[in-house]
Amino acid sequence: MSPIQDPRFSHAHKSQMRQQDRDAGERAARMEYIKPTVMLLLGGGIVVGSVLSSGSAGSALLYVLVLSVELIVGVAGLWAASAIWLGGMGPLGLGILRLAGIYAMTDMIALFLGELAFVGLLIQLVCYVAMLAWLFELDPAESILLAILTFVLKIVAGFAIAIVLAGVM
Repeated sequence: MSPIQDPRFSHAHKSQMRQQDRDAGERAARMEYIKPTVMLLLGGGIVVGSVLSSGSAGSALLYVLVLSVELIVGVAGLWAASAIWLGGMGPLGLGILRLAGIYAMTDMIALFLGELAFVGLLIQLVCYVAMLAWLFELDPAESILLAILTFVLKIVAGFAIAIVLAGVM
């Protein structure tokens, strides 16, 4: 059978194959949002639930406020790292969601390991680096550098919020 008569070489078949490729790409892109969304809901939900069970609704609201400010500062650090050495972080919304999921999970880990002091902080940092490497698909050196930058910014933002709230209250 000549290529002219073969349906695999027809214009309609090529269009159909291109559409299937686009659909597969869109499905894969949507799947990238699922992991960090689950991390954000799981980690943030456990932390907020724990705060609500031991404190007040104000404390849970304060956690959400602190997480939001830390996220803004962390995204600025992620953007700077992308511009300097990472070469990009993908879509901005996905980068923010990934960082929010990582922050929520590390907050949950800190909640469970808070009584271990230095060892708990070390475990939290290792998990933080691992989640950065996993979600942002970075090599170990890049994820360590990004972790140092964003974790320090997260801590500075937390202290800044504490100082502001101490002055207000």
